[in-house]
Amino acid sequence: MRMFLLLAGFFLFNACSLKQDQLIETDLQAQTLMFSQKYKISAKDLNAVVTLSYLNPVLEKQNSNDVLVLVLTPKSFMIQHLEVFINQRQAQIEGLKENNMLLQYLFKNKFSQYFKITSPTKQNETEIKAQICLNFLPCFELHFQKYPKSLYYRSVDVDTQYN
Repeated sequence: MRMFLLLAGFFLFNACSLKQDQLIETDLQAQTLMFSQKYKISAKDLNAVVTLSYLNPVLEKQNSNDVLVLVLTPKSFMIQHLEVFINQRQAQIEGLKENNMLLQYLFKNKFSQYFKITSPTKQNETEIKAQICLNFLPCFELHFQKYPKSLYYRSVDVDTQYN
């Protein structure tokens, strides 16, 4: 009987610890949704969805660059040409591998391609205008508002109402 209780306690503890990690990842993903925008591409036989997520508000460390992730669905979409301009400055584009840490901030699926977009942060800019030029299609823009991290981030141990 003691052995049974010991095993039951072990499994219960293990299940709770796994659930906590899953909750943290789900919370990060939900926060990222607040800073994401989508654009639907429909041209002839081509249907795709581009999602751009601004990660700076949810990243743990302060970053000297604006960090965004571009998600292109479906994965079978052939990219011949991809350029991204952040506030009229050309951004760096890097494909993300399946084990990249930035993917913990996104809802992932096996049908999408992921790209990290970085551009130097300018302190006086309050908005991000991301212009995306993809293959032969017309370029399109997505807009994000930049807020200081102190406006939307509070430590869990602080229980103060500020209004």
